[in-house]
Amino acid sequence: MTPGHNGKPVTDRIADYIEHRAEQFTDRAAATGNAELLTRATTLNVVASDIRARLFDD
Repeated sequence: MTPGHNGKPVTDRIADYIEHRAEQFTDRAAATGNAELLTRATTLNVVASDIRARLFDD
């Protein structure tokens, strides 16, 4: 962490938010049996993993 910087890096905050959204979709998919919601959750988990691995261009 950089001195004077508060909290996690922005990329980690974004990944945390996306993972939280994925958890919500997973919960809804489990409650409703909706396969589309499960697909969305899986996609969001992949995006969050890519962000954490820094697999994106600036």
